[in-house]
Amino acid sequence: MSSRKDSGKANPAKAAPYSGFAAIYDQIMAGVDYEGWVDYVESLLQHFEYRPQSVIDLACGTGSSTLPLAARGYRASGIDLSGEMLQLARAKAARAGLTVDFQQGDLRSLPREKRYDLALLFQDGLNYLLTEAELSQAFTGVRKLLSPGGYFIFDLTRPSARNRSEEFSFYWADEEGYTLIWESCYRGSTDIWEIFLTLFIAEEGGLYRKLQEQHREKDYPPETVERLLEAAGFELLQICPTYHVDRAGGDEPKLTFVARRG
Repeated sequence: MSSRKDSGKANPAKAAPYSGFAAIYDQIMAGVDYEGWVDYVESLLQHFEYRPQSVIDLACGTGSSTLPLAARGYRASGIDLSGEMLQLARAKAARAGLTVDFQQGDLRSLPREKRYDLALLFQDGLNYLLTEAELSQAFTGVRKLLSPGGYFIFDLTRPSARNRSEEFSFYWADEEGYTLIWESCYRGSTDIWEIFLTLFIAEEGGLYRKLQEQHREKDYPPETVERLLEAAGFELLQICPTYHVDRAGGDEPKLTFVARRG
């Protein structure tokens, strides 16, 4: 396996993030407890004595986080940048007999046709925004999606959850139907993780289709997030270690933020 560690440069990505990856995304995420994820959201809502009726799931992917919301009676919608992921989400909703409005959209320029009581954004979606200006655009857009007093709950991954070395680390998985090679490093000068995915997806006749994607994610300290939330018109109610309701110390690998639209 070749190493990228000395060049500091990457070959251009062959596909947009989550386009080729969409075909095996649900297989890779099969171990995620999405019902438990919704249980956690509802525990936060109960803690703050808030009872939403409508919810928008941002960066919803293939809908695995959205469908449990619809199944529990929320008026649920989902937005994602990847058309390939949304095709899978719509098919899954149809098979489950659930009515969910899935739309393609960018976190930096969200649609404004509807208002929701609750906006959710999990699975590192905001880490993909690489500047404070982009994060601010997302917060402003989410505020416009929410009814007055509506809640915004989201998570961010912190450096302790990832490889923090400038040297590339390697992970691979050889599973039924696909092989995945994951290369990543952390650029301390910009607080950005660079992630390169190489996928070999099984096709008919014993052949494999090769796809490559580049992903980049940025770390945002909690104080930066709070400042940008307040500037966008939110009140930050609490920062929690993800899957907990108590207050975070700040060093946890993943943090969940609970904010209310002013």
